[in-house]
Amino acid sequence: QLCLPAASHSVSGRFLQLSFGTMCSAAPSPARESSDRRHGRRLPQLLLLACATRGAALVLPARAPVTTRLRAAVLDPLNAEDLGDEATVPELAEAVAHKGAADVTALSLLEEIRSLKFFSLYSIDLLANCAYLGGAPEECEFDACEVLPVDPVPLHLMERDRKERGFELDAWARFDLPSEDYYDLEEYPEGYTGYDGSSVWKFLYENLTFGKEAIEEENDPNGWHNVFDRAVSGLHASIACHVVDDYSDDDDECAAEYKRRIACDPERLSNLRFAFAIVLAGVRESKQAMQKSKFDEDAAVDASTRELVQGLFDDHSFMDGENIKRVAPLLRAAAAQASECSVLTNEDDDEWLEETGVWQVRQRSRAVLRLFDCVQCGACRIHGKVAWFGVATALKLIYSDASTRPLCRVEVAALLTTLAKLATAVRFAEEMEEICCEQAAA
Repeated sequence: QLCLPAASHSVSGRFLQLSFGTMCSAAPSPARESSDRRHGRRLPQLLLLACATRGAALVLPARAPVTTRLRAAVLDPLNAEDLGDEATVPELAEAVAHKGAADVTALSLLEEIRSLKFFSLYSIDLLANCAYLGGAPEECEFDACEVLPVDPVPLHLMERDRKERGFELDAWARFDLPSEDYYDLEEYPEGYTGYDGSSVWKFLYENLTFGKEAIEEENDPNGWHNVFDRAVSGLHASIACHVVDDYSDDDDECAAEYKRRIACDPERLSNLRFAFAIVLAGVRESKQAMQKSKFDEDAAVDASTRELVQGLFDDHSFMDGENIKRVAPLLRAAAAQASECSVLTNEDDDEWLEETGVWQVRQRSRAVLRLFDCVQCGACRIHGKVAWFGVATALKLIYSDASTRPLCRVEVAALLTTLAKLATAVRFAEEMEEICCEQAAA
C-alpha cells in the first residue's frame, strides 16, 4: 500500500515530460493557471519524434540493488528478452517496464495517439455525488482544478457513446452515462494542482483493496488479490510521478519531492512497473477488438488513426516480447484456481466460511471508479476516472473473454490513454532515479 504524504495526492493534470535528459516543469503555485497547462505544450513529444529511431543508443540510469534472483537480467533490457517459464508476473513486469521506458518509438506513438479527439474526449459527470465519504466535501479552491466542457462536442462521438452504452450487472467498471458535457484531457493535461486528495486515497486503501493479510494468505505473486492491490498502488505512483513532474522547474526540488512521495519505498516503483505491465498485457489482448474498431466517420481520419494504432502493435519489441506474452496467461492460470463459484469451508464441520472468486476484483474495481466522484478537483477527477477505467478494461481483457468481443469507444480510448500515462510515468521515474543516484554519489 502506498503511504504517500497527505499533501497534494491529486489525480491530476499536466503532460509528463519525456526526454533523454532530466526535465521538470513549471514552478509550483497552488493557484496558477498557466498557458502551458491550459494549452498543453508538446515539446517532449517533438523531442521523442526527433530521436525515435530503433537504432538509437540508450544509456539507462543506474539503480540501487534490489533483492531478486532476476535483478541482473532486469537491469539491462537488452539482456532480459526472456526471463523463462519460472518467472512470476512481478518479475516479468520489471523487465517489461524497463524495456518499455527505453522504447522511445512506442512512447512517441502513444503520445500521438492519445492527442487525437477519439482518445482524449470523455463525457464525465462532475456533479455526481460522493457515495463513500461522509461530511462536507473538501472543495478545491485552486484555478488549476477547474475544467470546462468542450464546445462544440463532436456529434458522432456523442451519438456513438450513447449507442454503445449498455448495462452489465457484473461489469468491471461502469463509466459515466454520456451527456452533452465532454472534457478534453489534452486541454487539461495531468500535473500539480495543489488539491489534497489524501482522504480519498486513505478510504481506497482501507476499504477497497484486499490488504496485506489477504495477499499473504493467498501466497501467490500472480494471484488476483496481489494483482488488484498492486494495480491500485501502481496507478497511485503514476499519478504521483505526474504531480512531481509538474512540481518545479528545478531538478533538485523535483528530486526532493520525488524522494518524499515515491523513492522512499521501493515497492512504489515496483508497483508502478507492475501496473504498466498489466495494462500493456491488456492492450495485447485487445488486438483483435482494436483492429475491428472504427476510429472516425471520416475515412481519411479513420485510416490515419488506424495506422498509428497498428504501428503500436507492429512494434514487436514493445508489444510481443517473450516476457509480456507470459503475463496474461500466468494471471489467468492463477485466477482459474479461484473459481467464480468456489466456497471456502471448514473441513471439520462443513461450515460455510467465505465465498471466493475473481468477482471480488470486479466488485472492487467498480467501487474504485465510483470513489473518484469524491475527488473535488475537476482536473483530478477526469484524469483519475479515465485512468482507472483503463486499468479496469485491461483487467477485463485479461480475466474474461472480452478480447473476442467488440470494445466500446470509451474502453478503447481509456485503455490506450492509460497505457500512455503509465509509460510516461515509468520513463519519468527512470530519469528521477538517475538524478537521485547522481545526488547520492556527489
